Amino acid sequence: MSGLKQAVRNTAKIIMFKGVYPLCYKVSSLRPLRKNKVIFAEIRSGTLTDSFRYIYEEIKTRGLDPQVYYVHNNKGGMGYLLRYLKLTWLMGNVGCVLLNDTCNLFGAFKFRKDTKVIQTWHSCGAFKKWGESITDLSFGESLEELRKFPAHTSYTLCTVSSKECIWAFKEAFGFDIDNNSVQAIGVSRTDFFFKEENRVKAFENLYKNCPNAQYKKVLLYAPTYRGDADKAYIPEKLDIKALKENFGSEWVLLVKRHGFVKKEWDIPEDCQDFAFDITEHMPIEDLLFTADMCITDYSSLIFEYSLFERPMIFYAFDLDQFYDYRGFYYPYDYSFLPGPIVKTNEELINAIKQGKADPTVISDFRERFMGACDGRSTERIADYIVSQNSEY
Repeated sequence: MSGLKQAVRNTAKIIMFKGVYPLCYKVSSLRPLRKNKVIFAEIRSGTLTDSFRYIYEEIKTRGLDPQVYYVHNNKGGMGYLLRYLKLTWLMGNVGCVLLNDTCNLFGAFKFRKDTKVIQTWHSCGAFKKWGESITDLSFGESLEELRKFPAHTSYTLCTVSSKECIWAFKEAFGFDIDNNSVQAIGVSRTDFFFKEENRVKAFENLYKNCPNAQYKKVLLYAPTYRGDADKAYIPEKLDIKALKENFGSEWVLLVKRHGFVKKEWDIPEDCQDFAFDITEHMPIEDLLFTADMCITDYSSLIFEYSLFERPMIFYAFDLDQFYDYRGFYYPYDYSFLPGPIVKTNEELINAIKQGKADPTVISDFRERFMGACDGRSTERIADYIVSQNSEY
């Protein structure tokens, strides 16, 4: 991008965030409050995501008026400034607004005191650093930029999966220690895992899309992405041929790419009866239901998977580089992770052969990081939305 074009963008952003949005909200908030109106602001998705779906359905049953506004747009450019303007106007007279990701529009003005602003976030636990926790790393923005366009100053509630996670969210948000808006009341989308009908459907989906799995155990490989989000790629270090040689008679290998990764996994032709890139056919929720063992690296899906208390293996061949790039809230070792850490295919194969997990270790991990997720998170969030005050 040329220096002139970047200067124009920066100027436009300052004008909108420091002048236009605050004025627009001030005028919009002069309208009478509609307490029953609830806006779900989808920041990055063009569809209603699982961070919102159960809450949306629950508050409809309670007589509220939920509406979804999609900020997401694949075209890029400066169009988001106009979409933010429309959202600013819509939020001026509503009883509650929910978002599930970082959006600096929410720090551009002060919400009226009778509007609740709920951050449901899009992952559980506290694993990779983000926000103000990574201002000293190459992955993050500068602290000056984050403070110039703050994103998290308006929350009346942020829902997290356990008390253990509260400190990490406060740090990432830049909150003072006495800010009590981060609460361990659970993560709505985890309610999915407590419904028997979802388990049944997950296995039906598995057998439909991977018939080979019907009489074998399922080994799930779900790594996080590498590189920048817009050029994300999968770490193709897994020796699929060696895995088939050792486990092909008992297991199938299912690969789930991160949502940012577009390129399909390159599976050797003679392994296509053993390994399957299942990304486009099954959601991660179904895969967690059906996997007998999970191999991952730095993905927060370990928190959801711990609900099943099944074995996990951490294939972290590039740990040193990834740590310098992103960083973690906890040491990447056995004091934190509920399974073996391996750095080579040989170590991985040995870990799979050992197979069994220490049930106490995984149970303790689950309680530590997912203790507030009990199948009733959505109910508690809905209770807060319909309550008569903004304190929980």
